[in-house]
Amino acid sequence: IIPPATYWPEIQRICDKHGILLIADEVITGFGRTGNWFGSQTFGIKPHIMTIAKGLSSGYAPIGGSIVCDEIAATVGGAGDFNHGYTYCGHPVAASVALKNLEIMQEEKIVDHVKNVAHPYLMERWKALEDHPLVGEASLVGLMGSIALTPDKETRAAFASEAGTVGYRCRERCFANNLVMRHVGDRMIISPPLVITPAEIDILIERATKSLDECYAGLKSDGLLKAA
Repeated sequence: IIPPATYWPEIQRICDKHGILLIADEVITGFGRTGNWFGSQTFGIKPHIMTIAKGLSSGYAPIGGSIVCDEIAATVGGAGDFNHGYTYCGHPVAASVALKNLEIMQEEKIVDHVKNVAHPYLMERWKALEDHPLVGEASLVGLMGSIALTPDKETRAAFASEAGTVGYRCRERCFANNLVMRHVGDRMIISPPLVITPAEIDILIERATKSLDECYAGLKSDGLLKAA
Protein backbone atom coordinates (compact mmCIF):
# COMPACT_ATOMS: atom_id res chain seq x y z
CA ILE A 1 0.00 0.00 0.00
CA ILE A 2 1.52 3.31 -1.10
CA PRO A 3 0.88 6.18 1.33
CA PRO A 4 -0.06 9.65 0.05
CA ALA A 5 2.85 12.04 -0.53
CA THR A 6 2.11 13.94 2.69
CA TYR A 7 2.09 10.88 4.97
CA TRP A 8 5.76 10.34 5.77
CA PRO A 9 6.67 14.06 5.98
CA GLU A 10 3.88 14.43 8.55
CA ILE A 11 5.25 11.46 10.52
CA GLN A 12 8.67 13.17 10.41
CA ARG A 13 7.16 16.45 11.65
CA ILE A 14 5.44 14.75 14.59
CA CYS A 15 8.60 12.83 15.55
CA ASP A 16 10.74 15.97 15.38
CA LYS A 17 8.21 17.97 17.41
CA HIS A 18 8.23 15.44 20.26
CA GLY A 19 11.90 14.45 20.09
CA ILE A 20 11.15 10.95 18.83
CA LEU A 21 13.75 9.10 16.77
CA LEU A 22 12.51 8.11 13.32
CA ILE A 23 13.88 4.74 12.18
CA ALA A 24 13.53 3.72 8.52
CA ASP A 25 13.67 0.06 7.56
CA GLU A 26 15.61 0.27 4.28
CA VAL A 27 16.36 -3.46 4.07
CA ILE A 28 14.13 -3.80 1.00
CA THR A 29 13.81 -0.20 -0.17
CA GLY A 30 17.49 0.73 0.05
CA PHE A 31 20.03 0.85 -2.80
CA GLY A 32 17.87 1.71 -5.78
CA ARG A 33 14.68 -0.28 -5.34
CA THR A 34 12.44 2.81 -5.30
CA GLY A 35 14.33 4.79 -7.95
CA ASN A 36 16.56 6.57 -5.44
CA TRP A 37 19.43 5.25 -3.37
CA PHE A 38 17.07 5.04 -0.39
CA GLY A 39 13.32 4.86 0.03
CA SER A 40 13.59 7.70 2.53
CA GLN A 41 14.58 9.99 -0.34
CA THR A 42 11.62 8.81 -2.41
CA PHE A 43 9.19 9.59 0.41
CA GLY A 44 10.87 12.86 1.41
CA ILE A 45 12.11 12.12 4.92
CA LYS A 46 15.41 12.20 6.83
CA PRO A 47 15.37 9.40 9.41
CA HIS A 48 17.67 9.35 12.42
CA ILE A 49 18.49 5.67 11.88
CA MET A 50 18.34 3.44 8.81
CA THR A 51 18.67 -0.34 8.75
CA ILE A 52 20.18 -1.77 5.56
CA ALA A 53 20.91 -5.20 4.06
CA LYS A 54 19.85 -6.95 0.81
CA GLY A 55 20.84 -4.33 -1.80
CA LEU A 56 24.02 -3.46 0.09
CA SER A 57 25.65 -6.46 -1.57
CA SER A 58 22.95 -7.16 -4.18
CA GLY A 59 22.55 -10.51 -2.45
CA TYR A 60 26.03 -11.75 -3.35
CA ALA A 61 27.08 -11.94 0.32
CA PRO A 62 25.14 -11.88 3.60
CA ILE A 63 25.58 -8.44 5.14
CA GLY A 64 23.49 -5.93 7.04
CA GLY A 65 24.05 -2.75 8.93
CA SER A 66 22.66 0.39 10.50
CA ILE A 67 23.30 4.02 9.59
CA VAL A 68 22.84 6.72 12.22
CA CYS A 69 22.68 10.51 12.00
CA ASP A 70 25.45 12.76 13.31
CA GLU A 71 23.53 13.55 16.50
CA ILE A 72 23.22 9.90 17.49
CA ALA A 73 26.81 9.13 16.50
CA ALA A 74 28.06 12.02 18.68
CA THR A 75 25.91 10.94 21.62
CA VAL A 76 27.03 7.32 21.47
CA GLY A 77 30.65 8.27 20.83
CA GLY A 78 30.67 10.68 23.74
CA ALA A 79 29.47 7.97 26.10
CA GLY A 80 32.60 5.87 25.65
CA ASP A 81 32.64 2.22 24.59
CA PHE A 82 29.68 0.74 22.72
CA ASN A 83 29.76 -2.78 24.12
CA HIS A 84 27.45 -4.49 21.66
CA GLY A 85 28.27 -6.68 18.70
CA TYR A 86 27.80 -9.97 16.90
CA THR A 87 30.16 -12.79 16.01
CA TYR A 88 30.35 -11.84 12.34
CA CYS A 89 30.24 -8.05 12.63
CA GLY A 90 32.50 -6.36 10.07
CA HIS A 91 33.25 -9.58 8.21
CA PRO A 92 35.97 -8.60 5.70
CA VAL A 93 34.71 -10.76 2.83
CA ALA A 94 31.13 -9.49 3.07
CA ALA A 95 32.37 -5.91 3.48
CA SER A 96 34.56 -6.23 0.38
CA VAL A 97 31.67 -7.60 -1.65
CA ALA A 98 29.45 -4.72 -0.50
CA LEU A 99 32.05 -2.12 -1.43
CA LYS A 100 32.55 -3.63 -4.89
CA ASN A 101 28.81 -3.90 -5.39
CA LEU A 102 28.32 -0.20 -4.62
CA GLU A 103 31.19 0.69 -6.92
CA ILE A 104 29.60 -1.26 -9.80
CA MET A 105 26.18 0.23 -9.12
CA GLN A 106 27.67 3.72 -9.40
CA GLU A 107 29.75 2.94 -12.49
CA GLU A 108 26.81 1.34 -14.32
CA LYS A 109 24.36 4.01 -13.10
CA ILE A 110 21.92 1.34 -11.99
CA VAL A 111 19.85 3.64 -9.77
CA ASP A 112 19.49 6.09 -12.68
CA HIS A 113 18.35 3.18 -14.86
CA VAL A 114 15.62 2.31 -12.36
CA LYS A 115 14.43 5.90 -12.11
CA ASN A 116 14.64 6.97 -15.75
CA VAL A 117 14.16 3.77 -17.77
CA ALA A 118 12.77 0.75 -15.93
CA HIS A 119 10.26 2.46 -13.63
CA PRO A 120 8.54 4.69 -16.22
CA TYR A 121 8.12 1.82 -18.67
CA LEU A 122 7.00 -0.70 -16.05
CA MET A 123 4.58 1.84 -14.57
CA GLU A 124 2.87 2.24 -17.95
CA ARG A 125 2.60 -1.51 -18.54
CA TRP A 126 1.75 -2.33 -14.90
CA LYS A 127 -1.13 0.15 -14.59
CA ALA A 128 -2.67 -1.35 -17.74
CA LEU A 129 -3.26 -4.54 -15.74
CA GLU A 130 -6.07 -2.69 -13.95
CA ASP A 131 -8.17 -3.45 -17.04
CA HIS A 132 -8.14 -7.13 -16.05
CA PRO A 133 -11.40 -8.34 -14.45
CA LEU A 134 -9.53 -9.84 -11.49
CA VAL A 135 -7.50 -6.71 -10.66
CA GLY A 136 -8.82 -3.97 -8.36
CA GLU A 137 -5.63 -1.94 -8.27
CA ALA A 138 -2.11 -2.12 -9.69
CA SER A 139 0.39 0.06 -7.84
CA LEU A 140 4.12 0.64 -8.24
CA VAL A 141 6.97 2.56 -6.59
CA GLY A 142 10.26 2.25 -8.43
CA LEU A 143 10.55 -1.48 -9.04
CA MET A 144 8.25 -2.59 -6.20
CA GLY A 145 4.79 -3.42 -7.47
CA SER A 146 1.58 -5.00 -6.27
CA ILE A 147 -1.73 -6.13 -7.68
CA ALA A 148 -4.83 -6.20 -5.47
CA LEU A 149 -7.04 -9.11 -6.52
CA THR A 150 -10.79 -8.68 -6.19
CA PRO A 151 -14.01 -10.42 -7.26
CA ASP A 152 -15.68 -7.02 -7.83
CA LYS A 153 -13.84 -4.22 -9.65
CA GLU A 154 -16.53 -1.68 -8.74
CA THR A 155 -16.16 -2.04 -4.97
CA ARG A 156 -12.74 -3.75 -4.77
CA ALA A 157 -14.32 -6.07 -2.23
CA ALA A 158 -12.44 -8.93 -0.60
CA PHE A 159 -13.10 -12.52 -1.62
CA ALA A 160 -15.56 -14.60 0.37
CA SER A 161 -12.94 -17.34 0.64
CA GLU A 162 -10.30 -17.34 3.37
CA ALA A 163 -7.80 -14.52 2.91
CA GLY A 164 -4.88 -15.66 0.78
CA THR A 165 -6.73 -18.47 -0.98
CA VAL A 166 -6.98 -16.62 -4.28
CA GLY A 167 -3.52 -15.11 -3.92
CA TYR A 168 -2.05 -18.58 -3.50
CA ARG A 169 -3.85 -19.85 -6.59
CA CYS A 170 -2.60 -16.90 -8.60
CA ARG A 171 0.94 -17.46 -7.34
CA GLU A 172 0.80 -21.08 -8.49
CA ARG A 173 -0.23 -19.97 -11.98
CA CYS A 174 2.65 -17.48 -11.99
CA PHE A 175 5.15 -20.17 -11.07
CA ALA A 176 3.71 -22.46 -13.77
CA ASN A 177 4.30 -19.64 -16.28
CA ASN A 178 7.90 -19.05 -15.14
CA LEU A 179 7.12 -15.81 -13.31
CA VAL A 180 8.18 -15.19 -9.71
CA MET A 181 5.33 -13.20 -8.18
CA ARG A 182 4.56 -13.92 -4.54
CA HIS A 183 1.33 -13.28 -2.70
CA VAL A 184 0.61 -11.49 0.56
CA GLY A 185 -2.96 -12.38 1.29
CA ASP A 186 -4.81 -11.73 -1.96
CA ARG A 187 -2.32 -9.12 -3.15
CA MET A 188 0.38 -10.10 -5.64
CA ILE A 189 3.89 -8.66 -5.22
CA ILE A 190 6.80 -8.20 -7.66
CA SER A 191 10.33 -6.90 -7.17
CA PRO A 192 12.14 -7.45 -10.47
CA PRO A 193 15.92 -7.01 -10.88
CA LEU A 194 17.11 -3.40 -10.92
CA VAL A 195 18.76 -4.03 -14.29
CA ILE A 196 15.56 -5.23 -15.98
CA THR A 197 15.17 -3.96 -19.56
CA PRO A 198 12.02 -2.82 -21.38
CA ALA A 199 12.09 -6.05 -23.41
CA GLU A 200 12.20 -8.10 -20.20
CA ILE A 201 9.38 -5.99 -18.75
CA ASP A 202 7.27 -6.94 -21.77
CA ILE A 203 7.88 -10.61 -20.94
CA LEU A 204 7.00 -9.99 -17.27
CA ILE A 205 3.69 -8.35 -18.23
CA GLU A 206 2.89 -11.06 -20.77
CA ARG A 207 3.38 -13.78 -18.16
CA ALA A 208 1.51 -11.84 -15.47
CA THR A 209 -1.45 -11.37 -17.81
CA LYS A 210 -1.48 -15.05 -18.73
CA SER A 211 -1.35 -16.03 -15.06
CA LEU A 212 -4.20 -13.68 -14.17
CA ASP A 213 -6.26 -15.05 -17.07
CA GLU A 214 -5.71 -18.63 -15.93
CA CYS A 215 -6.43 -17.79 -12.30
CA TYR A 216 -9.62 -15.96 -13.25
CA ALA A 217 -10.82 -18.86 -15.38
CA GLY A 218 -10.12 -21.32 -12.55
CA LEU A 219 -11.93 -19.19 -9.96
CA LYS A 220 -14.92 -18.81 -12.26
CA SER A 221 -15.04 -22.53 -12.92
CA ASP A 222 -14.84 -23.32 -9.19
CA GLY A 223 -17.43 -20.71 -8.20
CA LEU A 224 -14.96 -18.66 -6.13
CA LEU A 225 -15.61 -15.25 -7.71
CA LYS A 226 -17.68 -14.21 -4.71
CA ALA A 227 -17.27 -11.12 -2.55
CA ALA A 228 -17.18 -11.33 1.24
